[in-house]
Amino acid sequence: PLLESFGNAKTVRNDNSSRFGKFVEIFLEDGLICGAITSQYLLEKSRVVFQAKSERNYHIFYEMLAGLPSQQRQRYCLQGAETYYYLNQGGNCEIPGKDDAEDFRRLLNTMEVLNFSMDEQNSIFRILSSVLHLGNVYFEKYETDCQEVAMVVSATEIRTVAELLQVSPEGLQKAITFKVTETQREKIFTPLTVENAVDARDAIAKTLYSLLFGWLTDRINKLVYPRQEALSIAILDIYGFEDLTFNSFEQLCINYANEYLQFFFNKIVFQEEQEEYIREQIEWKEIPFSDNQPCIDLISQKPYGILRILDDQSCFPQATDHTFLQKCHYHHGTNPLYTKPKMPLPEFTIKHYAGKVTYQVHKFLDKNYDQVRQDVLDLFLSSRTKVVANLFFGHAQVLARQRSLIRRSSTRTRRYKAPTVAARFQQSLLELVDKMERCNPFFVRCLKPNNKKEPGLFEADVVSSQLRYSGILETIRIRKEGFPIRIPFLVFIDRCPGSEGWGVPSQQGESTEFVGVLGAAFGPGPGGSQHHSCFQLFLKEQLYQALESKRARAHHLAALTLQRYARTFFIKRRFRSLRRKIVLLQSRARGYLARQRYRRMRRTLIKFRSLVHIYVNRRRYLKVRWALAHPRGSREAAPTLLDVQWEVVDVSQLEIPAELMGLLEAAAGEGVLYHHRSQPLLPSPSAEPAFGMLTAPLKAPLTRLDEDLCHEALSLFQLVSGTAQALSLQSPACSLPGAGGRTWLSPRQILRFMGDPGLGGPQETLFGNYIVQKGLSVPGLRDELLAQAANQVWRNTNVNNEERGWLLLAACLSAFPPSATFDKYLLKFVSDYAFAGYKPVCQRKLMHAMARSQLGAAAARTFPPSLLEWTANRQQASMALDLHCFNGVGSAALGHGAGEACAHSQRPAFGRGLAEGWRGWSVAMKAGAQWAELAGHDYVLDLVSDLE
Repeated sequence: PLLESFGNAKTVRNDNSSRFGKFVEIFLEDGLICGAITSQYLLEKSRVVFQAKSERNYHIFYEMLAGLPSQQRQRYCLQGAETYYYLNQGGNCEIPGKDDAEDFRRLLNTMEVLNFSMDEQNSIFRILSSVLHLGNVYFEKYETDCQEVAMVVSATEIRTVAELLQVSPEGLQKAITFKVTETQREKIFTPLTVENAVDARDAIAKTLYSLLFGWLTDRINKLVYPRQEALSIAILDIYGFEDLTFNSFEQLCINYANEYLQFFFNKIVFQEEQEEYIREQIEWKEIPFSDNQPCIDLISQKPYGILRILDDQSCFPQATDHTFLQKCHYHHGTNPLYTKPKMPLPEFTIKHYAGKVTYQVHKFLDKNYDQVRQDVLDLFLSSRTKVVANLFFGHAQVLARQRSLIRRSSTRTRRYKAPTVAARFQQSLLELVDKMERCNPFFVRCLKPNNKKEPGLFEADVVSSQLRYSGILETIRIRKEGFPIRIPFLVFIDRCPGSEGWGVPSQQGESTEFVGVLGAAFGPGPGGSQHHSCFQLFLKEQLYQALESKRARAHHLAALTLQRYARTFFIKRRFRSLRRKIVLLQSRARGYLARQRYRRMRRTLIKFRSLVHIYVNRRRYLKVRWALAHPRGSREAAPTLLDVQWEVVDVSQLEIPAELMGLLEAAAGEGVLYHHRSQPLLPSPSAEPAFGMLTAPLKAPLTRLDEDLCHEALSLFQLVSGTAQALSLQSPACSLPGAGGRTWLSPRQILRFMGDPGLGGPQETLFGNYIVQKGLSVPGLRDELLAQAANQVWRNTNVNNEERGWLLLAACLSAFPPSATFDKYLLKFVSDYAFAGYKPVCQRKLMHAMARSQLGAAAARTFPPSLLEWTANRQQASMALDLHCFNGVGSAALGHGAGEACAHSQRPAFGRGLAEGWRGWSVAMKAGAQWAELAGHDYVLDLVSDLE
């Protein structure tokens, strides 16, 4: 993380591009890493002071500004990244997906692991902050002694930088605005122009950063340096070929390094091919390949290579970028790899192995010279910050050693010339290649799918150009010209059974075809597809593919055979397992069915035996009872079971009270209302009963009655004796006093009402009101009356009888509610078994009746339902009453179906502003000249019933 933060930056092609070359030697001892040495090459120092559009400076600046605490930022006088000229030239200062603050915390952890003290960390941040403040030092020009000189405008930034680096502010200002020339007697200070002052400022910033980067690399090497000699694996991570919009001195050095490495790569590949063929005693034929040695000579050959010309020009004080360009045009104008611009522009073009690149010569000489002036060196050597002083002290020692080497190697005393950047880079490149030649190199090529830095996008042109730049296509061509497939003999024999008599082919017919392919290959002549050698078999790609296809086919057939036998084995095993399970399941199922059949037969036999016992005991009981009832000598036959069969009786023979008969005759206007049949009808059990016939027997009374109501119940339900009796009733649920032992009950009036076909019109209404009046008169009989009506309509097979029974039940519910212990059961019965449209009618009446039952005895009506209510119940319709106030306002009160016939009369009062229910108002009904009034708690329809 340390070198990545200080040496990587965002470019137009990569958000984390390495802007320096590094050669890392990893030392191994007993398979474990025991140390490492890192060498760095050509750090891109110009990025510190300049970035192209959409690029950033080195990551460390943005991480420091984002991760430092506010107190430290104030100590170093730091602000946002957008406020610094060295950071905002590229535009956006952030990278999507990169958290600079988190990376800074990771950097601090790395420094702690590498044993950087707090003073050293503060010194590092001071140097980085001073570089940022140096970029904000601005100049303006003014004339003095007939020449333009530079004057510092931002003196505050000068004082901030001097305080951070612990140097003299005046000395720092002179270092960037004056040029010092030393003579034997004195120092001459020459003022600089604005342009030269900016260059001097940028030179100090680049020097500070490059020395800091070198110091960090040395610190890491000292920490992880191996303690003893060991085997090593070296990794070279160096910049790739670059062709940017603006290509300067750095791009020329980078591309020159790539040219040299490509030459080394071609040499290694070619030599390996040649050595391999010679070692295996194969006839060698020269394979031509693209040689980039002329391009290397164009750039670095003495005495007129481009870099050599640049070094010479850097030694002349009067030389400029223009003079350098003119010398390049003069010496290489006719070179096919060199192209002059058609227009007089400060640029030239070189045809590299990867393509043509145009270089702009602006500041080539300044970047190549890149020397620290002695006055600047003296200024920072006097710094009170230990790290800053040590950085420049080490640099001064390197310069001193170079001077001594130059003087010792020269036979004559001559002026010392500091090595240029190009010279140092060429020397380090030669040393690097020398290290690589002593190793066994392996090459890893990294390809970018696109230049837009987008995932999932593959641009064929970009990838193909990278393959061409990296020499992969050239390598493929070289290998293709020879024998690219090399297989040891033993491996070939194992992989290809059946070749040249080795092994046995898998199927008949395969051997001839297989050996035929190899026979063509093993034929005489050096131009064949294969060659015998000492240890390996060299094959052409075409023959290798043919052999591989035969081998794949043999493997496929073998796999099919193996799969066939394996599937057969598994299927047989599955079949045996399944058959065992099926047999077991069948046996268990047969046992279960046999046990079920046995239990059913046992239950059936027990039932049959119990029925036989019942029949026998019943016969014995009847004989005993008959014997007791008829003494000896009686000629009457004993009763049989057929005598107690249910009978279907004509309900017109059922007796009704005399008062009810009189009312019915009066309503009909006839003397005789009913024509009685002389004999009861006894249809066969399978015949459909006719209208007026009772078919549903009652086992016992349905409710328990109080003792004082038993006589009333008997008078209401007891049938006449003799031939008119219908179905026998068993013992009642409660004992009725005065009944004389066993009592026979049946719903007489209810049966007559439901089954008499002669009832109709007023007679039906009058008969029903008579039954309802019984419930109104005796509250204890209400539940019994409702229960008997519900019992007669339950499972009644006669539609007419059932409909009349439901009509009677609706009329009863209109007059009185069921008890609290009976209402829920009756509501459930109505919801499940109601006839046709009577379900909502009876449900609504029951719900209102249950709500009114909270009033107690007052919940019942005074009079039975009126003719209007009976009509509404028959038609399952609503009814309306006209209401008139004495002020002339009239309205209609709508009843919701037959269940609203007994609606409480207080409801119309709610619309007149009366808050207290039935108090403060009354209702009167006028019939002719007669008025009838009600209190607020009475029922309106009781008036109608009373008048009727």
